[in-house]
Amino acid sequence: MVTLDRPVIVGPGTAPAPRPVMRAGLWIGLAVALVSYAGAGIPSYWGDEAASVLSAQRSWQSLAAELTTVDAVHGLYYALLHVWIDLFGTSEWSTRALSSIGIGFLAGGVVVLGRRWFDNRTAVLAGLLVPLIPRAGVLAVEARGYALAAAAAVWVTILLVRIVDRRSGRAAWLLYGAAVAVSGTLFLYLLLMPLVHASWLLAQRALPREAVRRWVGSLAVAAVLAAPIVISAALQRGQVAFLAHRGYMSPRGWFVTPWFVHLGPAVLLLAILLIGILTVLRGRGAAPGALPSAVWLLTPAAVLVVLDIFVSPTYNPRYLSISLGAVALLVSSGVWAVIDLGRRLTARGGVLTSVALIAIAAVVLVPEFVHQRTSFAKDGGADGRAAAMVVASRSEPGDTILFGTGTRPSRAPRLIYRLYPEAFEGLEDPQLITPADETSGLWDRMGVVADLAPGLGDGTVWLLETGLTGSAQDDVAALQRAGFTQVSRTDVHRTIVYEFRKGSS
Repeated sequence: MVTLDRPVIVGPGTAPAPRPVMRAGLWIGLAVALVSYAGAGIPSYWGDEAASVLSAQRSWQSLAAELTTVDAVHGLYYALLHVWIDLFGTSEWSTRALSSIGIGFLAGGVVVLGRRWFDNRTAVLAGLLVPLIPRAGVLAVEARGYALAAAAAVWVTILLVRIVDRRSGRAAWLLYGAAVAVSGTLFLYLLLMPLVHASWLLAQRALPREAVRRWVGSLAVAAVLAAPIVISAALQRGQVAFLAHRGYMSPRGWFVTPWFVHLGPAVLLLAILLIGILTVLRGRGAAPGALPSAVWLLTPAAVLVVLDIFVSPTYNPRYLSISLGAVALLVSSGVWAVIDLGRRLTARGGVLTSVALIAIAAVVLVPEFVHQRTSFAKDGGADGRAAAMVVASRSEPGDTILFGTGTRPSRAPRLIYRLYPEAFEGLEDPQLITPADETSGLWDRMGVVADLAPGLGDGTVWLLETGLTGSAQDDVAALQRAGFTQVSRTDVHRTIVYEFRKGSS
């Protein structure tokens, strides 16, 4: 049985017995993965997921060619997803399961690390809170690598702690260096985690010099192994130039979006998070994880902001998902601090405070979790599956399908065709110039509707546009000039499906 209130503060060479906490981490991680997976297949894919799924469906040779020009920093995840898709298919339920498993590993790791850095009750609650942290909830149902990256941040840290506690030899330190490099290949900014690890090492009492020396040596190994991904990222940095125009460098982008997504959850969780930080850092009796948790929370954000200002556009709130482990631990610390305060004020204050916090979480956080799993939850209203169903239910073999080309790639209606191809079987596709997997880029090369319309014969044409943006009005006008009559228009959510007809068919 695992007690929930005994502090666990140990030094190097006196590692705590791992079995109870590992067992708790296993069961909590499994439960969190299952809860997080609920509704995973309901939202339609959105553009970033399209990049993942379509890249992972390429042949290995085509994927390698792609990574030489774009998305090298996501290459390891694409390779993992390639294998996953070969085993389980390309549906949203299939591809997002990998991320739900990642969030389960994150929660389990938080329990294991939390027991070592804080105490049992903080560790257990932190693991249980993971799926209610809005960013973790989003990542659990998204076919991107961020959930796995968040888990990797925790487990690489656990590896270091175990090595130091057990005074492991040179082979273990080499393993740590390799783990840092592999995690950085999975997600580049995980290479910032050694800064967190340094803060933990500095906080250790009587840390052997040999451990410090071997840690530095392991980082040299990591630097050599991670050099290819760092160089590739530098060469492809122009790919993220769009970040300069997204407004992420703002108070909302710094304090709300990274972990809490929306303002309501942010107001609640930020307040508890601040209480947690103040609680764990106070006095000489600070827990071993106090300083590294604060560094883990703040340093990646600070580095990305500095890089964005002085080097090139870099800051994206989702990149800070690597700090979700710290968020969970500090929020858990804040919750227990509030409960302890209530317990000190009145005899039944602890119970009443706990009930109040659970009620507030049910009102603020549970609706957020549910909303993330609704049909149009992604990217402000991605509706690809619903739009594909409209075409599938009303089109006939031999009809023509066209797509607007004036929107940004992540919202291009062509992605609906690629992600849900079964809905378009039997339709003519005259707009395609070169399929993506025959290029070194992410997307198909397409002609524009205005150039194609005059050459289209009699029959029915289906036109998909992303609302009234981009080329929508020009495309409609081009088809009308070519003799087509608009028969119907269906506003799905964000996508508009037009039906045009020419001739007697």
